[in-house]
Amino acid sequence: ALLADQLNTAIGALVGAIGNQATLVNDVSATAPITQRALNGAHAKFGDASGRIVANVMSGAALHTLIDNALANAEQLFVSGNVQIVDILGKAFVITDSAALSTGGKDRVLGLVDGAVSVWDGGDLITNIETTNGKNRIETTMQSDYAFGLSLKGYSWDTANGGKSPTDAELFTGTNWDVVMTSLKDTAGVMAIGDTV
Repeated sequence: ALLADQLNTAIGALVGAIGNQATLVNDVSATAPITQRALNGAHAKFGDASGRIVANVMSGAALHTLIDNALANAEQLFVSGNVQIVDILGKAFVITDSAALSTGGKDRVLGLVDGAVSVWDGGDLITNIETTNGKNRIETTMQSDYAFGLSLKGYSWDTANGGKSPTDAELFTGTNWDVVMTSLKDTAGVMAIGDTV
């Protein structure tokens, strides 16, 4: 549960920070779903640095949209003797149904560089188990609380805007992440946005 929370928070922060940089986003959602062309268009936002992108992070639904596109084979990407359904520029795929990737009728795919996000445990996990008698059944509940750190390559957390101990909503707000690199090609990555099929 802690790992899932950290993963979903990291993805939400990346969607917010990258999404706040219009020149890093290829948004085809007005006319099309996620396609291989849309992903290529997102990678192209890095120009000559597109080779730095090592992975695409997407939902299972977006993956299957790509598979459907590949099966249609309109671009003659394969012949029956060498079927390889999903291989876009040799990048790895990370498939997770994180809420930040599919919201508002749109699918988002992150194209990330090595070290795009770092997450570390605060080492302060506190748990409490409480049992309550006097009801129809004995009730036992468990509650836990912990902190973790998060950093995005090329971005700095804006404490004045987002606060010192931000909520998920604040972490997912792109304007709370300030670009600290001279070139956007030196940041975490790019994003493609398509219409949900």
